[in-house]
Amino acid sequence: MTDNNPFPIVLDRLILRPLEASDEEKVVQLAGDPDVSWGTRSITYPDSVDQAASWLREHMDMMKKGESLSLALILKENLTMIGAVILFYELRHERAEIGCWIAKAYWSKGYGTEACRVVLHYAFNVLKLNKISAYCLAKNIASLRLIEKLGMKFEGCLRKHLKVRGIFEDLLVYGLLSEERKG
Repeated sequence: MTDNNPFPIVLDRLILRPLEASDEEKVVQLAGDPDVSWGTRSITYPDSVDQAASWLREHMDMMKKGESLSLALILKENLTMIGAVILFYELRHERAEIGCWIAKAYWSKGYGTEACRVVLHYAFNVLKLNKISAYCLAKNIASLRLIEKLGMKFEGCLRKHLKVRGIFEDLLVYGLLSEERKG
């Protein structure tokens, strides 16, 4: 991590702040929804309750070590956690991977786009990264729309790359280079 960490950041509708131990109950609750965990690579249903708590501890540790930016998405109007956005660093190569998940009740409202745009700005302008990648299941249409709204370019398909709920799924790879970004 850099000393230029501006988080928490207050946006129009969200507050982005580092994940904390007090988020465990909410992470367990949100990741316990099979529709939410279905779209992630690291939390799988029906194991999501145990994995959610482990996921939180792991991401808090990575942030302390300077290996990631792990942020809770807090709804500004009532201070409820509705998801997370994570940036996994590979600083040696000046790149990172971005990932985001949102509670089902808040899907299709633009919260993921709002949060990810701030994190991309931070990645390119503060961390001075050259490239940000994103991965998603081919059938996860909502994530595909978010990735495309961010201006990311399709780079390829890893065929039957992940086993999700007993089915091998294709994983799509997207990327955005520093010189390709807008604004």
